[in-house]
Amino acid sequence: MNQEIEIEFKNLLNEAEYQTLLNQVFDSTSQEYVQTNVYFDTTDFLLKEHSCALRIRIKDKYAEMTLKTPFEGHHKELNLSLDKEEAEELISRGFFSVPVEINTILMKENLPSIDTVKRIADLKTRRIEKTTEDGLILLDKSWYSDTIDYELEVESHSIEKGAKLFQTILSDFSIPERKTENKIARAFKASRTDKT
Repeated sequence: MNQEIEIEFKNLLNEAEYQTLLNQVFDSTSQEYVQTNVYFDTTDFLLKEHSCALRIRIKDKYAEMTLKTPFEGHHKELNLSLDKEEAEELISRGFFSVPVEINTILMKENLPSIDTVKRIADLKTRRIEKTTEDGLILLDKSWYSDTIDYELEVESHSIEKGAKLFQTILSDFSIPERKTENKIARAFKASRTDKT
């Protein structure tokens, strides 16, 4: 069981900006896939309160459960592999008891342990990615509730290289930097709006 530090930079895009990046940054060597993210939290949103997130992601025949915990403006990630059938069962049930590994990490990070979680939001993403020397460039089109949004992400092992790559893309394509919440926050807000 190991945690990885996730250094990422995000920016929401409008549809025209998305199409421009799609046509000018990505090519036939880029990877494309669809993934479904289903987010979970306690009934009193204890994870959200501590800037954490828990999701199950399904991609083709592969599934994983991921706990994100805060780390210096970025995140640490713990990924647990799941059988696709097991992931689909947890999602369809809508709640489950938290695996021991999740609580081990929460306690290690001086965060409260949790017993059970419930399904709070769903989000489907068409993702295209391109690997560069300085990091991974990701272009996402996501569907959740009645919303479609577009997002640029840059992931890197280095804050400096990741920030430089991110800023270069924004500058080269005259895209304004926008305050961008993470996907779970956007999906959660939209799901709450749907129910009011």
